Amino acid sequence: MGSVGGEAGGEDLTTLHLRAAVRGERAALEWFVDRFTPLLLAQAAHRLGPELQRLTDPEDLVQDVWVRVLPRLSGLKARAGRMTPVVLRFASSTLLNRLNTLLATHLRRAGEAGRAPDEEHLPGLAAETTDAVGRSIKSEQAGEVRRAIAALSEDDRAVVVLRGIEQNPVQDVALLLGLRPNTVTVRYRRALARLRELVPGSAFDELGDEDG
Repeated sequence: MGSVGGEAGGEDLTTLHLRAAVRGERAALEWFVDRFTPLLLAQAAHRLGPELQRLTDPEDLVQDVWVRVLPRLSGLKARAGRMTPVVLRFASSTLLNRLNTLLATHLRRAGEAGRAPDEEHLPGLAAETTDAVGRSIKSEQAGEVRRAIAALSEDDRAVVVLRGIEQNPVQDVALLLGLRPNTVTVRYRRALARLRELVPGSAFDELGDEDG
């Protein structure tokens, strides 16, 4: 898989590849999708759970999310000089919105999983995105990331999804999980360190211990 040049001017890899992807460089787009697809798959699996996966497959949901996210990358602005938390917040919020839409539609129309994507979201990127995400889902690194996340305890996995991938504030995560904020912080740092050890060179390297 090709990529843009090494880090320059202190910019992280996500920032460099995002700029190249926006310029239309296919290798950068594929790097970008490869980088974040495994995290979105983990979020989708966590949010859907076994029951809702009968309604929609996590892979299909992530495909749908990328079709909507990629055309809007150029509008994202770095936070404290870093793009990774911004991208994750945007993509994970898009996933939650799509999931809510699918569930609402399913409740209104029994057996219908959702409507087709709006054309305004697909300026020539649909087929290219589908191909790139399909390859990413089947890639070796995607498998490594998924296995690493699955190896965490259920509680630590929830903390990683809610705090690291969805970028929720620690206080909100604590309320959602019924934990003390301190406990959330400790679990997140421990889980993140474990994931970095299991999958070196992944997007986990660009997540700060205090992200969220």
